[in-house]
Order: sequence, then structure tokens, then C-alpha cells
Amino acid sequence: NSLDPDAELRLSIMGSMAQEESRKTSSRVKWGQTRRMEQGVVFGRSLLGYDVKDGKMTVNQEGAEIIRQIFYKYGVEKKGTSVIARELREAGYKTMTGNIKWSNSHIVKILKNEKYVGDLVQKKTITPDYLSHAKKYNHGEEELVVIRDHHQPIIDRELWDIVQAELKKRDRNGTLGEGHSNRYVFSGKIRCGECGASFVSRQKKRKDGTSYKRWG
Repeated sequence: NSLDPDAELRLSIMGSMAQEESRKTSSRVKWGQTRRMEQGVVFGRSLLGYDVKDGKMTVNQEGAEIIRQIFYKYGVEKKGTSVIARELREAGYKTMTGNIKWSNSHIVKILKNEKYVGDLVQKKTITPDYLSHAKKYNHGEEELVVIRDHHQPIIDRELWDIVQAELKKRDRNGTLGEGHSNRYVFSGKIRCGECGASFVSRQKKRKDGTSYKRWG
């Protein structure tokens, strides 16, 4: 009865007890999830190249072929992310969401994803506030759960290491790994008005042997 003299005090006590119980429940759930992560259970959704079901990852061959092409184009052929994104669009390859709107950042995200070499890193995001349940990136607040050679890789470790070294080399000026496709002032800035694809600078030769640059 809210009219009782001690009603406000009792409500305050009950609220505090409920909040403490919520905190304990959240702590138990997080502890249990961490233990399952350490056992190799995957928390997360399917991604291009892998199907995730019941905490296990299996290779999706159709998506895996796209992943192999992306790594090969970047690490071996030394193509930039703008070029790779454009080539995937032109080939009609679809992203995980089912469209062909490949972007530079999308390619870089794939190239940096350790899952493709068979490793698993979890707890990249955490939920520090058990009341709001808002997620945030883990910047060292909690220890990551890392398992090497956790599942079947799509990319061998040699190519993975080459790509990571190339990313660092090209990213030294904050170019998101675009490399050769971002050497010019207009790289990534000129786009097709119909499909939105980025124009790429190409070296062309005239009949007299001289060369010139054109965008297309």
C-alpha cells in the first residue's frame, strides 16, 4: 500500500534487491558464456564463407571461393581494395546480405578477419552495463578468448601472413589498405552516377607510344 508510512522505504529496499539479483544473474550468464567460449563454442552469426550453427563453424564453399579470390587479389596480385570491390561488383558476386554493393571497408574487414585462417577470437564486444545491456567494443576491459587453429581454414597461414603484412604496409598513411588503388588524389572519390562504383586510374598508351592516365 503506497499510503503506508514506510511504503517508500520498502519500495527502495525491494528495488535494490531486484537490481542486485539482476547483477548476479548477468554475472553468472557472462561467466557461463566465457567458459563455453574457452571450450570452442562459437557465439555469433554466419559470415561469408562460414555457416555457424549450434556453436560450430562449417565452410560454405560458395562463399569460401569469394574469400579466396579476395585474399589472392590483395596478397598475390597486389590489387587495392577499390579494384577488388569493383571486380566483385562486375562479376556479380553477392555479399553476405545478398547484394553486390561491395565497398573498400567491406574488403578490409574480410582481410582482417582471423576466422578465415582458422583462428577464433571472441569477446571483441562486451556488455559492461547489466542494466542497459548496451554493447561496446572491448578495448582491454575484459580478456579476449583466443583459440588458434579452431576450425577448418579457408586461407592458408602463409597467405594470411602476407596479407596482414601488406595491410600494415599500405595502412601506414591511413589508407584503409587501398594501396595501389589509392595513389592518386581522386582515388575513391570519383563514382559512377548509375551504380556507385569507384572509378580507377588506368595507364593507357597512344598510337605514338606516349602514355596517359584515364579514369573508368
